[in-house]
Amino acid sequence: MTADHLREKNIMRADFNKTNELLKEINAALQVSLEEVEEKYLKRESKPEDIQMITELKAMLTERDQVIKKLIEDNKFYQLELVNRETNFNKVFNSSPTVGVINPLAKVSVRCMCMSSRNMTTGVSITHCCVPCNSPKDVLLRVKLPRWLLQIPSARSGLPGTSRSER
Repeated sequence: MTADHLREKNIMRADFNKTNELLKEINAALQVSLEEVEEKYLKRESKPEDIQMITELKAMLTERDQVIKKLIEDNKFYQLELVNRETNFNKVFNSSPTVGVINPLAKVSVRCMCMSSRNMTTGVSITHCCVPCNSPKDVLLRVKLPRWLLQIPSARSGLPGTSRSER
């Protein structure tokens, strides 16, 4: 039995080795085929719909870039125009504003302009101003109003320190 057993064992081993070699050849062929398919997939042609979508998106992108460039140029133009107009205004009206130095928390005491002023044409003393002329300490700002403006009831109604009884 041992000789038959050894012969049968050798036959089975030979069959197994042949089958194993055959499977290795099939595996190598499948591996080569897989690599070819992957390469073909990576180098495939684009779909016409995809190409059309890409061209549309590129066109939209260039259009938006042009709009953004135009807006930036317009913004620069308007900024320069604003500076130019402000400079010309300051030259014409001889004013030199100090921008950004106003402290809103600091109390400013300004004397009422109408307390001692007299109307030069009529000689009549002007006693109207935007707030009552009690004391300069309790008023932050007092402005002299023209006589023609004081005759308009709606002009005085919104001013600080005025009430309906003062009209």
